[in-house]
Amino acid sequence: MRKQLTELRRRMTEAGVDACLIPTDDFHGSEYVGDYFKCRSYLSGFTGSAGTLIVLQDRAALWTDGRYFLQAARQLDGSGIDLCRMGEKDVPTEEAYLQEHLHRGQCLAFDGRTVTARRFHALEAALLPAGIRMRTDLDLPGDVWPDRPALSAAPVWALEDAYSGRGRADKLEEIRAVLAEKHAGGLLLSSLDDIAWLLNIRGGDVACCPVVLSYLFLSAAQALLFANTSVFPPALVQALA
Repeated sequence: MRKQLTELRRRMTEAGVDACLIPTDDFHGSEYVGDYFKCRSYLSGFTGSAGTLIVLQDRAALWTDGRYFLQAARQLDGSGIDLCRMGEKDVPTEEAYLQEHLHRGQCLAFDGRTVTARRFHALEAALLPAGIRMRTDLDLPGDVWPDRPALSAAPVWALEDAYSGRGRADKLEEIRAVLAEKHAGGLLLSSLDDIAWLLNIRGGDVACCPVVLSYLFLSAAQALLFANTSVFPPALVQALA
């Protein structure tokens, strides 16, 4: 049994939580995640790039796909975590597993920032009719990870128009025209590749993807970029302004 699971269960008890879902995802649905977001790997010992861990007080299971069956079986050996081989016969879905092992009045928790709306609604449809509550405001794995890496703060740079093909002002103008057509007051972007394309910026916050951890809100009157300002060189800040 991994001591990380023991610590997580202790924290779950303190929070009144009966199950904890830990996906492999960041706040932006990126294909790969930075070290800060590798909670599933820290808790389970499985280091593959895809997988979901569910921890209850008396059991735990990890779902991953066929690329990682051999690796996961080896790394989970002796951990107290059951391997659920996705796509194989008689392997339950995450929702079915939770339906089987949780009971009315119990609570499932996860960090809502790392779960897509599609996944949330699937959990909601499976659990709420059975009287199982959900909490999305807890980062329980983070609470028990004493040396958790910091969020990435890689330098940001501008992609020149010669390489992007179009300036950011032209792109903003075009999207604002579409907003007007749709009678929309604004556009909120959390997809990092969309933000990188729109603003012609690049970074190193996600492996294999030259993107910048950020959010963007665009309206007819303003464009607000939410990011770590310390990683933007002054010349780029001025160019964006």
